Amino acid sequence: MRGFFTRRTVFFLVLFVGAFGVCSGQITPARDVDDLVFKLAVFGPSDKIFIWWGHAALIVENTRWNYSRVFDWGIFSYPSDNFLWDFIHARVRYRCRAGAMDLSEYFNEDRDITIYVLDFDAEGKQAVLDYAENKVLPENCYYDYHEFRNNCSTGIRDVIDIGTHGKLKAASEQTPGRLSLRQHARRFSWHNPFADWILDFLMGQNLDEPVSVWEEMFLPAEIARTAGGFSYTDASGEERKLIRSVEVLNTTKTRHPFLQAPLRQWPACLMLGLFAAFLFTRITALRKKFPRAGRILWGISQSVTGLLFGAAGCVLFFGYFLMDNDYIQKNINILFINPLLLAAVPLGVLAALGRPRRREPFSATGDCFAEKWLRILWTYICIAAGISLIAGILPVFSQQNQGALALILPVAFVSGYAQHAVRIIFGSIKDKLKDKLNRNSDCIKTEI
Repeated sequence: MRGFFTRRTVFFLVLFVGAFGVCSGQITPARDVDDLVFKLAVFGPSDKIFIWWGHAALIVENTRWNYSRVFDWGIFSYPSDNFLWDFIHARVRYRCRAGAMDLSEYFNEDRDITIYVLDFDAEGKQAVLDYAENKVLPENCYYDYHEFRNNCSTGIRDVIDIGTHGKLKAASEQTPGRLSLRQHARRFSWHNPFADWILDFLMGQNLDEPVSVWEEMFLPAEIARTAGGFSYTDASGEERKLIRSVEVLNTTKTRHPFLQAPLRQWPACLMLGLFAAFLFTRITALRKKFPRAGRILWGISQSVTGLLFGAAGCVLFFGYFLMDNDYIQKNINILFINPLLLAAVPLGVLAALGRPRRREPFSATGDCFAEKWLRILWTYICIAAGISLIAGILPVFSQQNQGALALILPVAFVSGYAQHAVRIIFGSIKDKLKDKLNRNSDCIKTEI
């Protein structure tokens, strides 16, 4: 009798532990891969800026036990006490986690939810399952996050490649991508012009280099796009389509769609820059009628402009020289939008409070000491931006920074000595042409 109760106790204990493991999502009830269906889940953008580019996850569904498990590479988890230091050195850590499938959060946020059923053979299923279960172990789950090379999407891309026996990577690495990494990133930020400009401004030349389809799959949407038309030969030599079927669970009704190609940014930036330049010229003209009010308004406008561009320059300077993020490096914008522009803030205040001291050779009005240095500062910015514009023609400096140039060049041109120098140069050319025409006219009269 004692043995009977002991065996029964052990039986119920094992049954309880097994049931608890299944419910907690820690084990897969059946190891027969024929009962497993592998799915790619692609979710649309959310409100938070780091989810503007969407999300992806791997779903493993056990049809025998009617149970689904989700493998997610996008879990932010930071155990270190030196987050700021590691963030500066591009060592932000994410981890892979497995759990029961719960899509209620995505439905509540009204995000696009699309499920792609993947067609793997038995060997591919087993390889994917072993890889994914190994990745969620405590000693293997953490990884160094990178926005373009190692994120929630690239983790799913690597899993799918394992399921196709490396065929996905072999094919996509040899196929040129249709857009650069900068262009792909800006497909999702177009709805917020300010954030779109800042992101474009901070991204360096490295993101304008040609990429492969494999590298484009840092985006969940690009994984779905590539997988949708991909076929491979399985272990038995049979040709398979990677995507067996597609199910759309939710289509957003409240969120902005992402674009297939980015919008051109520079026309709007040029219009804004020309408008700001026009205001500066009107303020300068106002100084002739109302010297004091015009001078105060001119100085304040200089301070505000210097603060806005200088703040952007500080962010770029910090990322360029103090961080190890390679996508900020090789950024030619540092030449003309940098912390030096913050000098316009106190100089603008001094110019608003000061009085004209002497007449400068390139100035229509007498400039005080602060105004003189403001014009020198903007002349430097204008020259540096002009050099950047010309350098953009060369392949070695092929950074797509037209938005930053279009915004600051008109302002720098009218605020510095450049416009006065151009006026003098064209005036001199005009006088020479006029003198030449007069001499020709006198010669004709003499011959007559």
